[in-house]
Amino acid sequence: MDTSKRNRLIEQLASKPEPQIVSIEEFFDGNDDLGSIGCNLMEHPGMDVFRDTFARLAQRPDVTAVYAQIAELDPGEDCWPFADTIFVVGSLSEDELAEALAPLEPDEIWKTEESDIPSGVQKSRDAHVLAAWWD
Repeated sequence: MDTSKRNRLIEQLASKPEPQIVSIEEFFDGNDDLGSIGCNLMEHPGMDVFRDTFARLAQRPDVTAVYAQIAELDPGEDCWPFADTIFVVGSLSEDELAEALAPLEPDEIWKTEESDIPSGVQKSRDAHVLAAWWD
């Protein structure tokens, strides 16, 4: 884990209102903490699989942005901020997102209601926001 990047991320997010939202690229930059996402999985596929899966997802033409919602900002000195929910902005369907995230085994995928979209998630008028959650 890149401790300086972890500390910068925590400092940056500490001033934001909860729930804190960060781009998926920022969430994974310097992060090798298996406990930061998908920690409920019986066989965690590893941070490279999470990082690569989200990088491929972000490159899709039907995806405009991917964000991590921070559930616990500072879970401990040697820990990266913990995210249990990912928001995907775009035009892809729930089934398409489920297929793209299958290697990561999210517990739930759903289309968010407009009122449930955190303020840090930016979207265009014609896009919708899907969420993936790990228990």
